[in-house]
Amino acid sequence: MGELSDWSVIVYDKPGVDRTEAYDKHVKALPAIIDLGLVVFGGQINDDSHPRKPIGSSLTVRAETREDAIGLLKQDVFYKEGVWDVDNAIIHHFNCVFIEGQPLRG
Repeated sequence: MGELSDWSVIVYDKPGVDRTEAYDKHVKALPAIIDLGLVVFGGQINDDSHPRKPIGSSLTVRAETREDAIGLLKQDVFYKEGVWDVDNAIIHHFNCVFIEGQPLRG
């Protein structure tokens, strides 16, 4: 395995899809991928006009390439159950400069 990079990801839910049924399975699967160090952080993003209505997810993942980051997303329950629109995910290299409570990074 080569060197892993951080990737900032925004992946929206497909229009009209309710993530409720897949949510518990999604959360239950998270510890395994977190323990591998492949997900730095993640969470639900919500509609601005309805702050409790989910519209997708924001996360930072560790992968060698953009394609590997997409592959990681495709292993998630939200993708497998048709919630995430991975084909239109916004994915960019991310260089984290600071994390609260930790020294600045170079």
